[in-house]
Amino acid sequence: MNATARCPGSCGELIQGFVAGRECLVSCTVNLFSEVTLEEVSYFCKEQGPKKSREALTKSFEFFGLSAEDTYNIEIKVNSSIPAGKGMASSTADIVATIRASALLVGKEIDHAEVASMAVSIEPTDSVLFPGLTLFDHLEGSIIEPLGSAPPLDVLVLEPYETLDTLKFRETDYSEVKRKNQDKIEYALWLLKEGIRTQNSLLVGEAATISSIVNEEVLQKPKLRSIIDCAKKAGAVGVNVAHSGTVIGILIDNAYTDADRVKRLLKREGLLKKFERVHLCKILG
Repeated sequence: MNATARCPGSCGELIQGFVAGRECLVSCTVNLFSEVTLEEVSYFCKEQGPKKSREALTKSFEFFGLSAEDTYNIEIKVNSSIPAGKGMASSTADIVATIRASALLVGKEIDHAEVASMAVSIEPTDSVLFPGLTLFDHLEGSIIEPLGSAPPLDVLVLEPYETLDTLKFRETDYSEVKRKNQDKIEYALWLLKEGIRTQNSLLVGEAATISSIVNEEVLQKPKLRSIIDCAKKAGAVGVNVAHSGTVIGILIDNAYTDADRVKRLLKREGLLKKFERVHLCKILG
């Protein structure tokens, strides 16, 4: 018997920071996926597969009233197109896909809140697990507010050579810096909500840009201000970042410009030299 499930990744976040005294985020979910297949086999494979997926499998079985020993003959296969270590939710996608595949394997139902709670017990979790854009407490696992679907947007993903050890990065407490900027993030959230409500990509882009600039006090991105200026000059609606990662996204509404024009201008200004890969995705949700 086997079961397969998948979960999308992200190009960082549209916003992240303190809202009403709680740290939360809205992931910029994109069409990159982790696909996990679980298969019952005749041999012992307790240690097989990625560590976090194995932990997610064990927690899932325990949630469904099964024992950890029941997972020892289940093989985990992960096929992912999501780059790791750059703030693109690769770990979250692996974990969530494993949880959902576990539910399918044992014929059980599990809702989004239960998936979120289980995933957060393993590590801080991105909101890519929800069907729409969602304001999410990525540390405690509580859904703060479903926001709906973003207007149709492409994301020109600027993927740097550098990676970031997210867990090590989170060992430093930046809460005071983030708390100081709560008003700016709450304003960005208001813009994001209005952008989603009215399907106005300019408001969504402005919200993301505000959050990316605010995050410079926590984790700087090389030449971010120049990239923002260049992207706006090329007609992009905004720029977002991985707030605890290295990736940058240029938000593009094809009513105003296209990815080729944006990429040409960034290249002409010498702003793509530090990026290993530049590729186009679509926002999901």
